[in-house]
Amino acid sequence: MRANYLVALLSALPAILVTALADLHTDVHEFTPKWEFEPFPGQKITLNGTVEQVVAELAQINPDYSPFAPALGDGGLGVEKRQKAELFPADKVLCLKPGWDYVHESEAKVGIHYLKTVKGRPRGDPGPGNCGRVSCGYSSAIWFCNDNTHHITIDSFAQIAEMVEAIGYHCTTRWRRWYSGQAFHPTDNWNVYIHRDSC
Repeated sequence: MRANYLVALLSALPAILVTALADLHTDVHEFTPKWEFEPFPGQKITLNGTVEQVVAELAQINPDYSPFAPALGDGGLGVEKRQKAELFPADKVLCLKPGWDYVHESEAKVGIHYLKTVKGRPRGDPGPGNCGRVSCGYSSAIWFCNDNTHHITIDSFAQIAEMVEAIGYHCTTRWRRWYSGQAFHPTDNWNVYIHRDSC
């Protein structure tokens, strides 16, 4: 009898796991990020999508316009980046969430670089659990989520990139360079997450 019970329980596990994973996303809503640029003097436009999509669209509108801030020399920025990631509270980071496929750190770095240099300020539609995919390239997707019940605008896309770096710092090891995870802002009610996705 006990053996029959165990067989029945094991056969039911896949269905239980699928239901549990589905429940992870029940309270998540999705918005499309909006970006405001000025490709020609005095002509502001709003584009929708990920940073990769709007950069490609801007290249069609005005090939001479750059949506990125001037590049900075290294000047020890690698050390500063590590220090910021180390200082981010570990208890605000969730690593390797069930149902989220991993990205390689080299793939994540491309989207992080875009977000660190692109002009503009991210705006989150009212939540809670309202998320917009701000970057997706090389199957690495970065999301920005608003858990407030009102619109929010944060200072820069670099803030999102820095929190993704904190996820990478806390969720990788010397031997494991693949990761996925979520980071919650320590004081404001928003978060970011990264995982493998179809771009």
